Order: sequence, then C-alpha cells, then structure tokens
Amino acid sequence: MVQPNDMRPASATLSRVSTTAKPSLPALHDVSFAIARGEILTLLGTVGTSGGSGTGTVTALLAGFARALSGEVTIGGRMMDATPTHRRGLGVVMRRLSLFPHVTVAGHAGFAPGVTPAQADAILKRLDLQAFARRRWQGLSPELQFRVALARALAPAPTLLLLEDPFAALPHAAAAALKALLRDIAAETGLSVLHTTDDADTLYGLADRVGVIQSGRLRQIGTPQELYDNPLTLAVAEAMGPLNKLPGNVVEIEDDIAIIRLIGGANVEARFIDTLDLTEPCIVTLRPERIAVAAVLVGEMSEGAVPAHLVETVFTGGQQHLRFSLDGRAGVAPEVIVIRPSGAILPRNPAMCLAWQPHHAQAFKAESA
Repeated sequence: MVQPNDMRPASATLSRVSTTAKPSLPALHDVSFAIARGEILTLLGTVGTSGGSGTGTVTALLAGFARALSGEVTIGGRMMDATPTHRRGLGVVMRRLSLFPHVTVAGHAGFAPGVTPAQADAILKRLDLQAFARRRWQGLSPELQFRVALARALAPAPTLLLLEDPFAALPHAAAAALKALLRDIAAETGLSVLHTTDDADTLYGLADRVGVIQSGRLRQIGTPQELYDNPLTLAVAEAMGPLNKLPGNVVEIEDDIAIIRLIGGANVEARFIDTLDLTEPCIVTLRPERIAVAAVLVGEMSEGAVPAHLVETVFTGGQQHLRFSLDGRAGVAPEVIVIRPSGAILPRNPAMCLAWQPHHAQAFKAESA
C-alpha cells in the first residue's frame, strides 16, 4: 500500500490499479497513490494526451462509477470493490455543478439523506451563504453557485471530496478565495480532497501535492514546487506551467551539467535529466521567469550568455511577456519568452543578452518530446 509522504493516515488509496479503456474513460496502468487525511491532492492530466490522460478514470473509480481490472481502491481504510457510491463517504463537485433548478440554496445544503437542519445551517454559515439561504441559485454569481455545490457536497461531512476542476470558469480572484476556503476547511476538519484538472494554473494555491498523469500512467508525484523545479520528464515539465523549449545537440558533459549547442549556434549549459550522449539531440527547457535580461554586449555578461533580439513586448496586467529571437543563422534562430514584472524598465535597444543559472535549465532527450 502506498502511503502519503508525511505518513498521516490515508483517507483514500489506489494501489497498483489498472483498468480497461471505456468510452470517455481512458485506461489506467499500474497507478498507485494515497491521499492523507486533511490533504489536497491534484491529479494533473497532460494536455494533448491521445485518448485522454486518465484523471477522469481515477475520479470514476473512487466514486464507484467504474471498476478496476486489477489492484485495490480504498476509502477510509475499507476496500471499495462492492460498495455503492452513496455509502463511500464522498462529496462530489463536478465541472458542471448540476444544481437543481427548483431547490433553494438551503435545500441544496440539506439535500443529502441524513443531513440535519443544524448541519445544513452550519455549512451555510461556514460558506457565507446564509444571506442566500431562501434564494434559488439562478442569478447568483459563478462563485456563489460553486459555494452552493460545495454546501451540498460537504453538509454530510464526507471523508473525501472529489473536485473535477470547477475553478476553470471562475474569475481569478474568486478562484483564489475558494482555494483558500477549501484549504482552511481541510485543515479544520481533516477532509481529504482529490482535485483533477488539465490546467496547472488551477492547482497553484490549492494543492499540497500534485501527480501528473500521462496516457493513464502516473509519471511523477510530489509537491507543486518539486514538480515545477525538478520534473523527471519533459511531459511533466510542460504540464506544470509555461516553458521555453530550445532544440540543440550535446557537445560536452561534466558531472550533471551538459554544454549544448542550440539550433542556431549558441552554446548554453543545462542540467541533464535523461542519460545523454555526446552529439545527441536534446531539448533545453527554461521557465520564462528564470532568465536574466541585459542590454549589453555578450562579452560583458557572464559565461554562457546568449545574444538575442527583442521582437515583441506584451503587457498582461501584472507582467510583461518579452519575446526574443536568439541570434543565429537566418531561419533557424530559436525564440524565447521571458517574463518580467509589469513595472520593470526595459532598455530601448532591442539588441540584448539572455543568461540563466545552469541548474535552472534542464536538458531532455529530443525523442522524449
């Protein structure tokens, strides 16, 4: 049995679970993880995975909508093989909230069998919905509609809450507030949460841990920062957020640092993740916020600086996205996106240099792209 990495009691586990593919439910292959009591775990599906990533299959298994071909599914320490959905101690909030059209907010909170008026009132108070108790959900803001769905799911005091990415349609401020609320509720009550999504933006500020699923396989699991800083595969690196990908070939290897000649001619340094050989094609990955920019000649920068030309600046609110073309042969010069705070003063001369710490760049085999 797989244990959570802080060794708290597990609220739910999948142990070596495999499934057969069904319509809208991709197969899983030997998937194992545990969700600790009070933990919020996000399963992040890789965008563009042929046939789907498998995150929805995990939700279906825990909810009792699908059966495993092999392996074990447990909730609260009990095997779930023959346990119907309504006896699994679950709360469920799907992407489509599926609120009842003729039921009041209070009626949603008291909907589940066994929920007392006191329990319904308590969850309405905790979710700041008391002022809307007698209203129907139509006409409420998307944030309040989500709170109504949460009230229905949380009133019976479930062991595990399943969230199928309900944050995607919410404004940023509303999503941030709801993430903070869920973290507080999990800490207060010991509620465990499984959140599934294909968008890394929705996990930040919510998840204690994240697992990346690609083609039905769990590729890596750890804290969001661990996977953001130290992805084990290119697919994990891409799934965790914005990424520059620069093709090149290995020209030298020393310890865990490779010198790579980029397509276009520049030599750069990067940590190699895959086993690389000399002259082997590879992909250098860089997070946009970890690249230094200077309006100086390349000889005035530190070793490893790359000459570049500023092509475009795009204001995105709190940030500026700078698009550079690395100097090189015509038609093959790679482009790089750099992120800077919106108030940063940029030199007027478009000829600049880019540089980064070698450990902030990672090199993967080109064939893994």
